[in-house]
Amino acid sequence: MNAAALILAPLLGAVVGSFAATVGLRWARGEQALSGRSRCDACARPLGFSATVPIISYVRLGGACADCRTPIHPGHFAGEVLGASLAVASVAFLPTGQAVAAAAMGAVLIAAAAADAASRRLPDLASAAVAVLGLGLALLRGPAALLAGLAGALLTGAILLLLRRGFAARRGDPGLGLGDVKLTAALALWLGAATPWALALAGLAGLAQVRLAKPADGRIAFGPLLTASGWAVGLSLQAGLFGDLLP
Repeated sequence: MNAAALILAPLLGAVVGSFAATVGLRWARGEQALSGRSRCDACARPLGFSATVPIISYVRLGGACADCRTPIHPGHFAGEVLGASLAVASVAFLPTGQAVAAAAMGAVLIAAAAADAASRRLPDLASAAVAVLGLGLALLRGPAALLAGLAGALLTGAILLLLRRGFAARRGDPGLGLGDVKLTAALALWLGAATPWALALAGLAGLAQVRLAKPADGRIAFGPLLTASGWAVGLSLQAGLFGDLLP
């Protein structure tokens, strides 16, 4: 990892992560974030440069809009920190081309996680983008990884759909959202045989969250946990940390 990449990665990652979180949060509200100036979610006042510097502005403003003092959604700050962290990790463990692709995957997953956390819905467009990036990352590891990803996606999707049908028939509740199934299948194109690791990590984190947060309906947004575990396992796989165990 050269010095220039080390300096640029967290800066660019924080900017991209901020934008990704904004896209996800606005999608959850039925809005779009691809045009127009940055603005306060509460009072809609346009934000100047000093209020949009990733991480620093949030801390300096005390997590609230400078004009209306409405608290800024913490998802924006989380997206900035995660974007910077994922970019640094990508550059640290992967060659330049793969690092860019992995960081782009991280940005899409940040947007998906923000949307799911805010609305309990996962955007189909995010899952489609994950699928495309996942195929590309798998191909960079070689034909065997690509075939493993295609097989993993088909098998994972089929199993999860059968589980949803079984839970719905027995309990009247499928338990797992269809968006979660789509996102998991899309991630499986990247993860291949490592997909069960990601699902196991997300499941354990979900159980811990239910126990600690104790939601009234016993349900949580699974997307943020799935995206976090999926990216972590994917980076490990891309970096060869599984050795010869997995393609």
